Parts: sequence; C-alpha cells; structure tokens
Amino acid sequence: MEPELTAGFLKWTSETLHGWGVGDSLLRACATLLTAGTILICAWLLFYALTRYVIPAIDRLISHTEAKWDDVLFNPRLLRVVAELACVLLLQTFLPPSLALYPTLLTITSLTFRILIVCVIVHLVNRFLLALYELIESSSSGRASSLKGIRQMLQVISVSVGVIIIISILADKNPLTVITGLGAAATVLMLVFKDSIMGVVAGVQLTLNDMLRPGDWITVPARNINGTVLEVGLTTVKVQNFDMTIVTVPPYSLVSESFQNWRGMSDSRGRRINRSVTIDVDSVSFCDRRTIDKLKEEEWWGDLDPEAQHVNLTLFRRYLEHYISRLPELKTNDNMIYMVRELAPTPQGIPLELYFFTSLTSWKPYELFTASVTDHVLAAVHRFGLRVYQAPSGRDIAMLAEGFRQS
Repeated sequence: MEPELTAGFLKWTSETLHGWGVGDSLLRACATLLTAGTILICAWLLFYALTRYVIPAIDRLISHTEAKWDDVLFNPRLLRVVAELACVLLLQTFLPPSLALYPTLLTITSLTFRILIVCVIVHLVNRFLLALYELIESSSSGRASSLKGIRQMLQVISVSVGVIIIISILADKNPLTVITGLGAAATVLMLVFKDSIMGVVAGVQLTLNDMLRPGDWITVPARNINGTVLEVGLTTVKVQNFDMTIVTVPPYSLVSESFQNWRGMSDSRGRRINRSVTIDVDSVSFCDRRTIDKLKEEEWWGDLDPEAQHVNLTLFRRYLEHYISRLPELKTNDNMIYMVRELAPTPQGIPLELYFFTSLTSWKPYELFTASVTDHVLAAVHRFGLRVYQAPSGRDIAMLAEGFRQS
C-alpha cells in the first residue's frame, strides 16, 4: 500500500508540473526532488513532534507515578532512539519508491536505509540493556553492580550480530551463510583476541558465581593487590589499593589464581582477632597464698576453690576469657566463638593465643581495638607472676657484660 501511495504522489506531481509547463527534460528530476523532499520534510516533522512534544509528555507522565522502574526504562535517551527508529522506518517505507525513475539511486538508497535500520536497532538494544542494568543496579544491594561484565558482553553480542547482518546485506547473502564463512577465520581470531576472549569468559564466570563485586575488599598476594574493587568490567577488574594506587588486573588471572575476598567478614559484621603472647616457661608456677587472697575477690574468680592449688597461667587464662567476654565490641554467635588457649610449647616459651571476633570491621577502629586488647594483656600478665618472653637485645648483653666486669 505504501509504495503505491508514493508512486501515486509521484505521478500526481509529474502531471502537475507538466501542466505548469515544465519541460520533459526537467520533469523527471523535479518530480523526484519534490516527492523525496516532501517525504524528508514529513520525516523531520515526525521526529520534531516526537522529541519536542511526545517524549516530554511521556517523561512528565511517568514522573508522576510511584513506580521507579518506568523512570529508568523509559528515559529520554531511550525514547529518542525509538523516535529515530520511527523516522528511519518511515523513510525506508516511502523514500525509495519516490526514486523509482532512477533505478541506481533507488538501489543505493534502499540498501543505505536497510543498513541504517540495523544500526538504529542495535543502538536501541544497547540503550535498553544500559537502562535495564541501571534499573537492576538501583534496586539491588550490590550484586547487580557486578553485572557490568554481562551487560558489556550482551552489548558486544548485539553489535556483532548487527555487523553480521550488515555484511549479509552488502553481500546480498543469508546471514547464516556469512556466519558459516566466518567460521574459517575463527581460529585466527581466537589467536589474535585470545586475551580478550579469556577475559570475557572469566568476567562472566566471576559475575555468575558471585565471586567478586564492586566494593569488595580483596587481597591477591601474587600480584601485590590489597584493596577495594572499584569496577568489574568485561576484560578488566579495577582495584584501588590502600596506598591509593589503582591496579588493573585481567579477570582470568583472578579465576586461574587464588584471591581472598573479605566480603564474608563485612556481611557477617564480625572480624576475627587472633593474637598471641609467649609466656616464659620459668615464670609458670603455683600461686602462693598472698596472690590467691588478692585475686579471689575479683569477679572472674567465680566458683574456684580458694583453698586448692592453682597454677598462675591457668588463672591468667580464666581472667583473659572473662575480660574478653565483657568487651562491648565482642561479636558472638554460633560461628563466632571466643577463647584463650595454650599452644604447643616452643623454645621461646608457651604461646598463649586469644581468639575472638569483634564487631569493628573497619581497618583503623579494628587495629586500635586490637592494640588496646594486646596492651591490656601485656600489662596484666605481671599480676599473676608471669613474664612474657623477649629475646635478649644488645643492651641486655651489654648490661650483663658490665655486671661481670663490676663483679
């Protein structure tokens, strides 16, 4: 119906111009120009009306709705591409028939608009994928942010499909035939773009298995990486180290190598403290009556028998467990226990290990709290007649030598 409408308008224009006295030598060119110009003006008016009135009206309408998804999916940039597609379809339908008097120009114009339609559709698909990604990202708690690699992969696929269709249009072949022909070059392409292909596959693997998200704290000792993930892309992962340097690493290296993700610690809101002090074996002994009388009045003594013999290291462990249990920053649940235990004796002494979790997960508060606990342990050890092992220094040796000289 549309080609007949254009042909009818072209015929009417030719007859009108002939009636106005236009000669046969100019009649065909003038009729074609007037018909094509009229169609171009109609397409421009359609695009102007859509972008000036229709799209702003839709934008105002969706801004008054309570739902947020329509604000993202029907954003002005996406609707503008829809307007472009409508204009291109109108031109593809009506413009080529207006050039029926010029077969060569008709073929070139028809081919150009078919390619242009493919390009606009690919652009529309990419805009839709971007809007969908923004919608999921705004309505989720972090996992969607790592979907950037999948979004980029889908955009690459859409562009690749568009390129194949354009090649098939230019070659006047079936797209399946073009794909079959490209299969012969696949081996060469895989060798040339090996790193990119591995990066794409690894990026998708990282995202689908939820191994990495923007905002995660990761450590990769093999690559000297210790910081926060800024971006998980299709072929790169960007990490900002704590020294404020930015490292870019290919995704496949994170899949093939091991890395530590601290997200579990952040999600559980509990961070482990595992510190130990080494007690001098010579200072471990039974407590005398004076020490027991001084300690039995304290809260941590509990139901211990003050008349029994007690080892000072045993009492020190009990004291430390009571001290840890009263810390307001202590984090406990079924998986977060706290305890003070002795490890196997070493030539340096008996390691006494403090194992518990704190609700302070940020770096600086965590380190300050850990230091305060360690300071308390070192200060309290002398109350029980214990000594912390410390290797002799040069000053100790010098003082010993001075004592020998004086004696």
